Amino acid sequence: MENENRSTALVEASSTALVGTQEKPLGYWARISKKYQSAWFIVAFVLVLFVVMFSVLFAHAFSYDSLFYFGKDIATLTSLPDQGDTTVYYDYKGEDAVPVSYRGGMAVAHADGVDIYAADSARLLSVAYETPYAAPRIAVSRDYLIAYDFGANSFCVCNSYDMLYEGVTEQPIYGAFVSNSGYFTIITRSDTALSEVLLFDADFNLKQRFGRASATVGAVVSENGRTVTLVGAVADGTTVDVYMIGDEEPLSSTVLAGFPLAAGHTASTKLAIITDTACHVISHEGKVYETVGLDGAALAAYSISENGIAIALETDRINAAYRVLALDKKGKIQAEFTHSGRVKALALSDSRLWMLCDTEAVCVEVDNVQKVDRLAVDDGAFGIVALGDHNARVLYPAQALHFKIGR
Repeated sequence: MENENRSTALVEASSTALVGTQEKPLGYWARISKKYQSAWFIVAFVLVLFVVMFSVLFAHAFSYDSLFYFGKDIATLTSLPDQGDTTVYYDYKGEDAVPVSYRGGMAVAHADGVDIYAADSARLLSVAYETPYAAPRIAVSRDYLIAYDFGANSFCVCNSYDMLYEGVTEQPIYGAFVSNSGYFTIITRSDTALSEVLLFDADFNLKQRFGRASATVGAVVSENGRTVTLVGAVADGTTVDVYMIGDEEPLSSTVLAGFPLAAGHTASTKLAIITDTACHVISHEGKVYETVGLDGAALAAYSISENGIAIALETDRINAAYRVLALDKKGKIQAEFTHSGRVKALALSDSRLWMLCDTEAVCVEVDNVQKVDRLAVDDGAFGIVALGDHNARVLYPAQALHFKIGR
């Protein structure tokens, strides 16, 4: 009897202890842990829902090609962190070859095809044209490039991994432009107008034809693929027509003084037009932000990019004197100075101007026009590419030589 009472007491004590343990309030860290568990559950649910919805709405995106390109892109991305710290070596196949900076490496259009190199000089792509090009030319955006046979009818569109499209025009080609949206334009001769512009969408469909009453020198598609700007030479100067893609009538038409030399976007809705008399920055609606006169000097080199505009003007040929300007995206002068010696090419980074001269490449601080560093070069150098405020590459026929500040 006494043992039974003891057993009953132990059971009751154990039950009381268990009940007390179960009812004990959670501690601070235990409550935090439960909140994190709930948050992770919500995140996991949203991710699963997103994957399901994406798979349903974009089922066409899951293809062998997309997985193939994704796999190759991983290999390419491994070289990007060091893209400014290397010299890129590439094959230079003949005097007609045209090398350009592309996706941290180099792309070369030559008579037989296109070669693309990563920042570590690895060849990413080598493709052949259906027919050889007598006069190869190339235009690039961040993601695409278009190669064409100047004065002939053949062209092709590539990315880093494949030739995406190869086509033939009815009339000889005199220029091309490709945007990051995948839209591209081709300028051709015309039997019924002074020139014609062909606009293709990202699926390589001919979307529009523009018969032009001007000699078209530029056909620039905006980054978002919404507008196309056509720049041409007319008797009284430069005509600039901006079209919403798909519209037959221009959104705006502007006539500028001088013969057109170059055009490009500094921002999605800001367009820089360089003529032989001035540099203009206008909006798609035709508003002129700034006009900087060239004062009768000859344009020696220029650069138009998302970092702004750089211009070198030959003011004295006998004494090799040049006026150099750096403009912001709206065309406002940020720096202006005189340079003694030939200026062959220019590039802009966030806060620095890079110049290629006859015997040296020079980096200049835009804010105070002080020379930051210089690199000795020889006569073979023909271009310079800015990779940031601390790195650039000087282009030679078979290499893009690394120029690092404070080497």
